[in-house]
Amino acid sequence: MPIAELIAAQNLFYIVDPYDIDETLGQLVRALPLPAELDRQALLNALLDREEVMSTAIGNGIAIPHVRRFGSESLQQDIVVVAYLFAPVDWKAPDGLPVHTLFLVLAKDEASHLELLAEIAHVASDERFVEFLKTMPERDALVERIHAFEESSAAKS
Repeated sequence: MPIAELIAAQNLFYIVDPYDIDETLGQLVRALPLPAELDRQALLNALLDREEVMSTAIGNGIAIPHVRRFGSESLQQDIVVVAYLFAPVDWKAPDGLPVHTLFLVLAKDEASHLELLAEIAHVASDERFVEFLKTMPERDALVERIHAFEESSAAKS
């Protein structure tokens, strides 16, 4: 499923007081509407462990927190959640820029996981899209912009 449709299926989140990576991910995981069988603490621990191994910041103020396994074998569908940070957070990005937008990815299988990461990284490589994200657009506007980007990219291929 295209990322625009996955984002359309979720609420956007606004992290008002992001202090650091741990606090920001903690706030987001506590707020997520997850299936009851998923363990929030296991998810948070897995996300934080992943950040310890290597930052999920991809540059341009964007991070894609993700984990492949955290007891998520029962996940029936992919989840992509967008969270805007009211204050940028140092996410140890390769370009040194603090993060203002998160795309949290929880995938039902490894193929979907890799595909979602690639799609988000592709969209996030567009400077105009990154500037658009800084305005904290509402969900419908964000989904529309991603759809337009995907259609434009498909037409070029």
